[in-house]
Amino acid sequence: MLSKELKELELNSLIERKVDNSTPVLIEYRLTRSGKDIANVIDAMIDWGTMHRKQLMTGER
Repeated sequence: MLSKELKELELNSLIERKVDNSTPVLIEYRLTRSGKDIANVIDAMIDWGTMHRKQLMTGER
């Protein structure tokens, strides 16, 4: 499952994959510029989710 998700992220240019053919093989992933840009959106969604959950737990609407 992880491999499938990483391939999809790479296909959408959100991460880059680098393979070092050493023994053992070393594979590194890093965020692309687009991946870094969308990280801000994901952080905002996490913040909203945390705030929303707290509101639900305290009965605020």
